[in-house]
Amino acid sequence: MMIEQKNGFQIKTGYQKGLVGWVTRQHGENYAKEWNFGKFFECKVATELSNFMETYQPLNSQIWSLTKDSQFFGSITLDGSRAKKDGAHLRWFILDETVRGQGFGQLLLNCALGFARDRQFSSLYLWTLKGLEPAGTLYRSCGFELEESLLQSQWGPQVQEEKLRLKL
Repeated sequence: MMIEQKNGFQIKTGYQKGLVGWVTRQHGENYAKEWNFGKFFECKVATELSNFMETYQPLNSQIWSLTKDSQFFGSITLDGSRAKKDGAHLRWFILDETVRGQGFGQLLLNCALGFARDRQFSSLYLWTLKGLEPAGTLYRSCGFELEESLLQSQWGPQVQEEKLRLKL
């Protein structure tokens, strides 16, 4: 289903052929380049995103993709499977570097926020890295607040992971 259009780009809901591979590749390449993350990180994205798609329940969870001319340029996922207990989990938010800074990140995030509000979820949370800007600026502008901060090395190099939460 196409829900938004801007400059020839469309935001589509649900699984699209090739989306799992594209999201995995984007995460693998971007986080290797910017943060020196390796195979473990890319495999974890691939495994968890694949598991999400296998058990995908569009009544409480959703994935959106930004496309143009049958190519992907962005994606965001909201996993609401544990929303009553933990809040909905915002995951795998990524944009191709060619479309960053043009408002597409805000459009995708607005899709997830609207979905969460429609479902009357009490909160959303996400994990990000300290210093991952402008994503952090976008999250804070929408009302996300720091809930937890941990120095971790699970991805290889040591990084400051931050859990942000938005109460709805």
